[in-house]
Formats: sequence, C-alpha cells, structure tokens
Amino acid sequence: CLPARTTILEFDMSRPHEEPVIDIARGDLARSRQLRAALETLRDRSDNREFRGLVDDVLAGRRGLQDIARTQAFDRVVTPLAQEFSRRYDEMSEEDREQLARQGEEEYERLRQQIREERESPHRPSNP
Repeated sequence: CLPARTTILEFDMSRPHEEPVIDIARGDLARSRQLRAALETLRDRSDNREFRGLVDDVLAGRRGLQDIARTQAFDRVVTPLAQEFSRRYDEMSEEDREQLARQGEEEYERLRQQIREERESPHRPSNP
C-alpha cells in the first residue's frame, strides 16, 4: 500500500515510471483518472483565470487538489456548481439516482480494467 501523498509531483518523483496520481485519490489510479477528467472539464468550462491556473497546477503536479480546494477561487467556481448538482439530484427520481450511481461505478470499473490491461501490456503508454 502506498503512503498518502500530498501532491502529484511528490508521487511522480518517487515513482517516475508510474502515472502521477492526484493526492486525494490516495494511490487509486482509476479514481485519479476520474478526478483528472473532472478537473479538466471544470477548467475548460470556466472563465475564471485564477481557478484555471490552480487546476493547471494540480494537473501538472505543482499542487495538490486538497490544497487548492481551500482557496477562494476554487470555492467561487465549484460551490455554485455543487449547489446546482445538489438541486438537480434532489429532483431526480430514485431510479434515475440509481442509474447515475451505476454509470459512475461502471466508469470506475472500466478505468480499473484499462489500468490492468496497461500494466499487463509490454508497451506501457507514457501518458494515457
């Protein structure tokens, strides 16, 4: 079991042959890939330059997600989105909520399978 890391860069430096893992994923590469995709989407859809820079820092390994989550710029962008998601989630039927949960679980399992296949492959991708 890998120790918890505080930034992507720290993890990358200790295991340069491994894909960097976002700090709050705690060594779970599939979860890290999900977080990375979500951060990229948030960054690409935001016009807040400070927020975009913070996310770029996380994706590049210069800062941890846990660190930037405490900033006002992160809060200004993410809080309204989280509130909107919560409102929409509350309006969903139980069946729709279960389907959304299944979709998330299926995506996570798909990523885990992809990682297993990459690790078994003699030609590892350098940056998936």
